[in-house]
Amino acid sequence: MKKKSIIIISIILVLVISIIICFDLYKNNQESQKRYNEIRESVKKSVEWNIRAQYPGCSISKKFKETTSHGQIYNSSFLIKNGYIKKEELLDIDNESYCDVYVDINTFFENPLDHQQNCEVYYKIYLKCKNYEEEGYINWG
Repeated sequence: MKKKSIIIISIILVLVISIIICFDLYKNNQESQKRYNEIRESVKKSVEWNIRAQYPGCSISKKFKETTSHGQIYNSSFLIKNGYIKKEELLDIDNESYCDVYVDINTFFENPLDHQQNCEVYYKIYLKCKNYEEEGYINWG
């Protein structure tokens, strides 16, 4: 009878420890995702600021059309050097390393000779941090 009690208590203890570990991992993942969303929002603002400066008459969209022409590629270095974002806004969750971004920008012009009217600019942001990398990210140095 004593052995059964020890086995049952051991199983319960292992289950409790497992639940605590899973909860801690879930909580850390939620905090990480929150930080990555904050970084993504800062990058979004800086990219849209740049697009509005380059193409003031164009609308900005998130969905690519098949008829778009290839535009530009940005990374965090470009955005920082040109004053669109501060390096601190890209600080990773460890508060030591910084995230990098790869931004793919494409344009659609109704009239290819007029880049300021009847046009749309599309962009997609890919984020890479120390322990996180989105599919599609390309390191452009």
